[in-house]
Amino acid sequence: MRSLTDRNQLLLEIDTARTRVMEAIARLTDEQMSQLELDGWSVKDHLTHLTLWHEMRFFEVSRIARGGHAGFPETDEAGIETINQQFVANRRSLPVGQVLADLDFAREMIRQVVAAAPEDRLDLRFYEELGPTGAGHDTDHAEIIESWRKRMGI
Repeated sequence: MRSLTDRNQLLLEIDTARTRVMEAIARLTDEQMSQLELDGWSVKDHLTHLTLWHEMRFFEVSRIARGGHAGFPETDEAGIETINQQFVANRRSLPVGQVLADLDFAREMIRQVVAAAPEDRLDLRFYEELGPTGAGHDTDHAEIIESWRKRMGI
């Protein structure tokens, strides 16, 4: 856990994680991305899941940048899993193109709020309160997708 984060390092981590996810899904067809073969989720579901947490993170970073406190309620793993399953189910019908556009938009919201946050408010320890955390969360899901592709020979 870091206490104060260098803005440029954080932005680099965000960009590096984005690249890793995009490389993990490169050249997949919409059909391949929609197959429910990753423990009941599809690649598209994993991307939707990342989008949700970027959206949540945007509001949390914004609160802290304005001098507020993190507002995401503390919950246990079961609570996080319920949130994950519900949001993925709610967004499962979205087309792949929209899922990708939503993910890009959510990432850009994060980049903008981090870039604009006052230096003394870049203490991002609150990520631990959110459950899945930052760039490492994207990388974790990229690894899941990469492993699936390897198993499937894609």
